[in-house]
Amino acid sequence: MKFALIGDIHGYWNHLDIEYFNASDYDCLFFTGDLRGNPKLGKLSFQGLTKRAYMIPGNWDGTSLSSIIGEVIQSKILIHSGQFGQNRRMRKLSELVKPISLLGYSSLVLSSELDLSLIVGRPHAMGGGLSFAPNMAKAYLVSNMEASIEKYKRLIDGTKEKNIFFLSHNGPFGLGAAKNSLFGAEFKKDGGDWGDIDLTEAIQYAKSIGKKVPLVLSGHMHHSISKKKERETHEYKGGTFYVNGAKVPRIQEGKHFHTKIEWDGGSATVIPIWV
Repeated sequence: MKFALIGDIHGYWNHLDIEYFNASDYDCLFFTGDLRGNPKLGKLSFQGLTKRAYMIPGNWDGTSLSSIIGEVIQSKILIHSGQFGQNRRMRKLSELVKPISLLGYSSLVLSSELDLSLIVGRPHAMGGGLSFAPNMAKAYLVSNMEASIEKYKRLIDGTKEKNIFFLSHNGPFGLGAAKNSLFGAEFKKDGGDWGDIDLTEAIQYAKSIGKKVPLVLSGHMHHSISKKKERETHEYKGGTFYVNGAKVPRIQEGKHFHTKIEWDGGSATVIPIWV
């Protein structure tokens, strides 16, 4: 099977993307969210896209500016006040991205023939713990990381397929603390691992009960960490390819970025490309 990972969009999506992916031989498209971008780029539209496609909401999707600022400066007042209107914003977002399926804490079968399922992880994840906790508790009954881990485990237990792909906004903890690591905190002086512990626990749990996890597909941590340096884009570890698709901006000098993934039921190839 062939897949395309489209990382954080931030406004950089247009009709040429729809034309390209419709004409491609991809079986499925995966989007890591974060649609919000420069208003000068125009309104986003996914209408006309014919490929099967799934998206997880990022930290900029359906959330408010005040709640995002609250998360950054850890202001409980801003985090709580910013949640009002979240349900309305999410309904609007779900309509905006059609025909793409907007999912969170979900599982579905990608291929019965290849015994493959997809688990879509925690929405709005931005690293550093449980983001947007008031809304997570209200919308998903997840009030802390332990509850998120249990929710992941229930999703995994509910899958019959032997192989599992994970789709998340932010990536898992444990892939390095250097600034250029896959999910390293380049915004901190000494770096640090900014991956999500609940996702790491979910991956480990899936493997512990006999599942195979060929691919974990994420974004959030932009490739560019300075004018001259970029972070790693993918890593193979413990039988799993971890992929960060967040090239921002993903349209440069007329070229459009995505990550091409091929999986034959055993081995996988991961190729970041411009087209």
